[in-house]
Amino acid sequence: MFLQSLSLITALLLQMVEFTYQGTVLYQGQKLDVGSYAAPLMVDWDGDGLQDLLAGQYDEGRIRFFPNSGTNETPVFNEFQYLMDGTGYLSVPNG
Repeated sequence: MFLQSLSLITALLLQMVEFTYQGTVLYQGQKLDVGSYAAPLMVDWDGDGLQDLLAGQYDEGRIRFFPNSGTNETPVFNEFQYLMDGTGYLSVPNG
């Protein structure tokens, strides 16, 4: 029963998600590259009303934070920092 419910929930979530190509993301005027198997997420991370970019990466699983200095319609990413907590870099499972 649990697996059936989980399968149904997964199927419903997959139906609601639609990815649409929005163009190339630039970083310092060049095509953004955070390595292979990147896991990007657009979210207002710093609370300024602009959609920033978080990107988990395969190499060491570190999470890069790219603040948006443009607009939500035309984002501009000119710098990044690795997310950290009080003990070190935040990371996602890798490998």
